[in-house]
Amino acid sequence: MSYKFFNSIISTHRKRFNSLKVFLRSILISSKYVDKNSFEIIITDLGKNLKVDNLIASYSDKLNIKHCKVGFNGIFWKSKALNHCVLNSEGKYITMIDIDSLVPPSFLIGIKDFFSNPNMNRTKLCHRVRYLDVRESKRVADGNFNEEYIKKHLIGKAKKHRLAWERYTKNENKLRTFTKPQTRWFAGEALGNSHFTMKKKYYLEVGGYDERFVGWSCEDMDFNRRVFAYLGSGYLIASPKYTIFSVYHTRSDWMSVKNTKKNTKMYQRSKKNGVIKLPIEENWGVF
Repeated sequence: MSYKFFNSIISTHRKRFNSLKVFLRSILISSKYVDKNSFEIIITDLGKNLKVDNLIASYSDKLNIKHCKVGFNGIFWKSKALNHCVLNSEGKYITMIDIDSLVPPSFLIGIKDFFSNPNMNRTKLCHRVRYLDVRESKRVADGNFNEEYIKKHLIGKAKKHRLAWERYTKNENKLRTFTKPQTRWFAGEALGNSHFTMKKKYYLEVGGYDERFVGWSCEDMDFNRRVFAYLGSGYLIASPKYTIFSVYHTRSDWMSVKNTKKNTKMYQRSKKNGVIKLPIEENWGVF
């Protein structure tokens, strides 16, 4: 398999214009430290918005960016959308990031450094997540951030930002006390959730995201379980290089009760049956 880029930065989008502005601007800042021709950005758009079209077009001369407009206005079909991105990617590695994220300046060079070590070839790098509060999120959404601001107010004061509680290293888990059992998270295995980088080859070999999961619920858990069972290795590194910041926004209706129940049962059934690899059907990643 031939590759045009070192890695493909992948995200899905619908009704998140302000988040997209922050995301693209932070990627542009991070691109200063790598060859801009070494990576691409792929955004699958699950909605219709002229402002989004114009925003992405404004970055076309600054970054290698693909805007996959699938014209799908149904449920937020995350699993199929991510597979669609991978189907259209040309990177040796794929980096999954939620659209409501801000990456640090060292993010892209950090990924390159990590995978330049041949011992890290067959593994999954999980990006740690810190949540920005409402005030900080509004500031960056209004465009009031640059590289210096990120280093000083986000990275420099990272301890004040809430850490995604399922993303702790093994040593940190030993020091952490949970108020109740959290068996649904893969504590200590450094699998992360929806923010990671791995070889595209391995993503395809496990069959990518299971497209039977519709909406948003359990699809990450299922994918992570299969990947870890296949690779047997995952890394979560407590370093700003591999940390992203999640920008606050109002909750969407993507996680419906009906889909959550259905997805949960599907996940439990898949886990019980020990499913690791999924077949890539003809309509995989196709809308």
